[in-house]
Amino acid sequence: MSASSDTTAQAPSRAPWLWIAALALLVIITRLWMSSAVSWDQNEQLVWSQRLRLGYGPQPPLYTWLQWAVNLVLGPTTLAVVLVKNSLIALTFVFMLLAARQVLPERTAWLAAAGLAWLPGIGWQLLRDQTHTVMLTCAIACTWWLVLRHVRNPRPLGFVWIGLAVAWGILSKYSYALVAVALLVAALSVPAPRHALLSRGFWLAPLVTLALVAPHAWWVLEHWDKASGSTLDKLHPADTPSRLHGLATGSGDLLAFLLLAVLPWLLMAAYTLGRFWKTPRTSAAPAASTSHQRPGTLPWVEPLLRHYAIVVVAVLALMVLAGASKFDGRWIQPLLLMAPLWVLSRWPQAGNNERGARRYLAACLAMLVLMCSIAMLAPLRDAQRGNGDRLNWQLDAIAASLRQAGFNGQGMILAEHHTTGGVLHMLFPQAKVVVCDADDPGFHLGCAWRKAEKARAKGLPLLQVSTETPAPDAWWWAAWPIGSMPERRVYNLPYRWTDPDQARMKLEFIVYPADPSAAVSTSAAVHPALHASAHNHLQ
Repeated sequence: MSASSDTTAQAPSRAPWLWIAALALLVIITRLWMSSAVSWDQNEQLVWSQRLRLGYGPQPPLYTWLQWAVNLVLGPTTLAVVLVKNSLIALTFVFMLLAARQVLPERTAWLAAAGLAWLPGIGWQLLRDQTHTVMLTCAIACTWWLVLRHVRNPRPLGFVWIGLAVAWGILSKYSYALVAVALLVAALSVPAPRHALLSRGFWLAPLVTLALVAPHAWWVLEHWDKASGSTLDKLHPADTPSRLHGLATGSGDLLAFLLLAVLPWLLMAAYTLGRFWKTPRTSAAPAASTSHQRPGTLPWVEPLLRHYAIVVVAVLALMVLAGASKFDGRWIQPLLLMAPLWVLSRWPQAGNNERGARRYLAACLAMLVLMCSIAMLAPLRDAQRGNGDRLNWQLDAIAASLRQAGFNGQGMILAEHHTTGGVLHMLFPQAKVVVCDADDPGFHLGCAWRKAEKARAKGLPLLQVSTETPAPDAWWWAAWPIGSMPERRVYNLPYRWTDPDQARMKLEFIVYPADPSAAVSTSAAVHPALHASAHNHLQ
């Protein structure tokens, strides 16, 4: 009886898993309730995920492959994009909890995982429609779990799992390479992790990684400008006046984002747990120990995490010295995802403070609720201020306008931006959506003509469309033979909740019929009352 009771008491609690699942479901429901539209990166994914390719642009392809697979089941819908993103965020908490349980007592492990809510990188991901950064964050948490588990119990199969995680990270975002290098250097600098990573079967990890990454790596070599140009331009802005100015700007950005990455959590932990750093330091006692490692004998954990952080900061500093003059918080914050685990590994008994632990978890829950509330109320706030917001687009009104103008949802859609293309792919999933970026004149002049001419040659319906900021006239003319461009129509549609007198969404488009004989009379066939009829119908 007593033995059974002890076993039950020592079993890991199910409560954290239930909380993670419940909060993930709440976030998904509130996001779907907030708006049926999507914005920015997720629209780009809707366009790219129409087909499988080895590469798509300046980001690795794994997120797009995952979105493609989900779209096969759910279609190109808001639910599909919201489900992918928020499932990855939930899995980040899951993997962090699994990692913390390898090296911390049960209660403290839960504090380390829940503390992610106070890392700005996580909160920002909840607020914005991000994609690759979300998957990168999840891959980093998973990598740490698998590495910590392997160090505690080295075996050849563990290298296979680590190889899979590294391939996942590289195919999520190229900056993961810094994580892999920093983690490897840190592990080799500490005896126990070094012995584990050099144990029998170590060659399986790089073999698995190379086998999975090689096809995309080949694509990158063949499309180097497309894969690297955007990132390099962001790190080295063309308007940097001098090397000294770039050094000062880069150093300032780096310092600010490094502090922002950890300071909010540190302040919250100090407030809720009290002066936990003044308690005597003890070795971590993981929830489950292997036969050859007794709880409380893991002195390698804190040095491993500390050395990792040092390497990451050192590499970022070297990037500044090499000329990187601009950083973005979403690039840096995932790299320091392990900050709560690092600090708590120094004081693993912090979770024994029951009152402090309750306050800590309440603060984490409050932060998640606050982030979700801000995200949910942002479109309403923008509407009340008269600001056009992509999440306030009325998708039904857009679809109705285009159908009334003669577009039947088939053929090809030529969009001026991924935001437009993603929305129209949701509205007309049977049509092929192509994007010729109107902000890149050197690109769209060739792209628009090739795509439009292909549709005309096949007798397909063609919808050339731009939204919000008008595309330049050259973008429209580029798709048509000289003197034969059909009538371009302009609708001003109301935003949801917004006073139409303050802001309207501009929808410009050309509908080209599938029947070539109707193309000559396209302009004349459009009755002048059509615009007014559609406009009145949508008020």
